[in-house]
Amino acid sequence: MKLLSYKISESSPLYGNGKGISITSDKKISNGDSCNTMNIAFPNHSGTHIDLPCHFDPDGISLNDYSPSFWEFTNVELVDLTNKVDEFDLITSKFLPKINNNQIDLLLIKTGFGEYRGTDKYTLRAPGISFELAHYLRKKFPKIRCIGMDLISISSYSKRKEGHKSHHAFLNPKRGNPILLIEDMKITDVAPFEKVIVAPLMIENSDGAPCTIFGYPAP
Repeated sequence: MKLLSYKISESSPLYGNGKGISITSDKKISNGDSCNTMNIAFPNHSGTHIDLPCHFDPDGISLNDYSPSFWEFTNVELVDLTNKVDEFDLITSKFLPKINNNQIDLLLIKTGFGEYRGTDKYTLRAPGISFELAHYLRKKFPKIRCIGMDLISISSYSKRKEGHKSHHAFLNPKRGNPILLIEDMKITDVAPFEKVIVAPLMIENSDGAPCTIFGYPAP
């Protein structure tokens, strides 16, 4: 099993170099308390996280509306675009290799930019994903439910208008079945997966939530 998500810490990068993660001690055994506890505060789109339809659509559904079985993916495809995309690029369908499995339910995109996590190259200059890709994926892979990527967002910080269009194209049900977005994933190799389980933090009516993601390598 492989962990495909990052731990959340006060040094976790946020989109546009945003701030807002605070993790502090509350009770301490060393201070005479009966136990150790922590106070944790962070934006819901922190670390490895998923974007849900209501993130960009006021009428879109939230985390509440997904059954537990939704989060298990058994037709997983991983594409490696390392050294094929540059800073500020928008990834379109033309970047993808030929994929023969039209039954995929989860597409993972490795750009190689995860190597720069913690730098401006990751938060401010990374590529994004074109709205065109949403239409392509729905047409070619009718069972697709999520895409995941080693980018802090599908929205390149330098091209935020295009990023808004992309979020709407993937998440808005008026454009087709929503394709949920797993951003800031830890994708370090290109080994195939037999199964991936996404475990979002269950926040009531959330438009997005941090996730713990487990990948089961193919035999």
